[in-house]
Amino acid sequence: MSAPSFYRRPGSPVYFPNLNGLRFVAALMVIVHHIEQLRLYQGRPTHWHIPAVQRMGDEGVTLFFVLSGFLITYLLLTEQEQFGSIAVGKFYGRRMLRIWPLYYAVVLVLATWLQGQEAATVLATHRPERLMLYAVLLPNVALVLYGGIPFLPQAWSIGTEEQFYLLWPWVLRRAGRHVLPVVGGVFLLLLGVQRGIVLAFHAAQPTPGPELDFAFGFLYYFRLDCLVLGAVPAVLLFQRRTAVLRGLMAPATQWLTLAAVVALLAWGRPFPLHEQVYASLFAVLILNLAAAEKPVICLEASWLNYLGKLSYGLYMLHYLAVAAVLWQLGPWLDAQAAGLRWLLTLLATLGLSVGLAMLSYYGLERPFLRRKTPLERVWAGGSVARPR
Repeated sequence: MSAPSFYRRPGSPVYFPNLNGLRFVAALMVIVHHIEQLRLYQGRPTHWHIPAVQRMGDEGVTLFFVLSGFLITYLLLTEQEQFGSIAVGKFYGRRMLRIWPLYYAVVLVLATWLQGQEAATVLATHRPERLMLYAVLLPNVALVLYGGIPFLPQAWSIGTEEQFYLLWPWVLRRAGRHVLPVVGGVFLLLLGVQRGIVLAFHAAQPTPGPELDFAFGFLYYFRLDCLVLGAVPAVLLFQRRTAVLRGLMAPATQWLTLAAVVALLAWGRPFPLHEQVYASLFAVLILNLAAAEKPVICLEASWLNYLGKLSYGLYMLHYLAVAAVLWQLGPWLDAQAAGLRWLLTLLATLGLSVGLAMLSYYGLERPFLRRKTPLERVWAGGSVARPR
């Protein structure tokens, strides 16, 4: 049966338009946040007082999480449909080749460089424990217990994604035909645990104890519920839930969702379950950008597509670019008018970040990405090397 005309399901290879451009948007949100945050830390003139600036870094990461949940779930469901099962080992291999080379390269270079710098004092306390947690892909745990590695505050999200990848193929493999209620049940379970920890933490004040204190702090860096929310539209699209999709893909729904995201970011204040609300709105946007026949916005321009392919390098390396720009140009930028200062800082940081990301992509990431070909079971359009 052909899909109704208001949406499209990808064939083979699986390719979703607009999502590379959306990756770049997510990276840009994080970059703007970190520019103003570092200016604040250095005592420079900053726009940190604007609520949207404070909020957009967190929500850029949430957008990355929802995107990952959507794409990974759709690809795994397609694999299960075509082959009758999910090859978990090959899935792990593909994720390792995509994530590990750049992650470990940046951690190793920064940890080695900081040993001989004044900033090494930041690593002096619990240094072996901190580096060990980074080595075993638990940067989110390290950040809560001991603090992060300087110039790499964003690495915590890699730990969250790796923990999701570790569990998710098993969940989908066991769910079978009941995947939608299982996904919903996993989300409710995660939400219930989260709310339970929050309530217990507040009830135990003023002395919650070290275990509860850690659990409460870790909640910020353990957003598996956001990744699971990204899986919901993937399941709806994969299973052709036309009645639900029709409502989610109506132009009015798209415009209202966009308006809600913009309004919440402009308001810029946290509220109960705000990450889940943002993630739900992002899930609707991603579904429409990926599969609506006529989405109300388009992010498929060639330059956006290209920058989106560099988004992992942009995300991992941009903080180094921010620090370098402020180190070299900070006093001159400080003397500019506020709007011009913001624009020049952003352009300089983006230019350096893109340059570093290109070096990373072509010099480090792409050789490993080409090795994914023997592990591919479902060909994803936009990958580096097509299977022969």
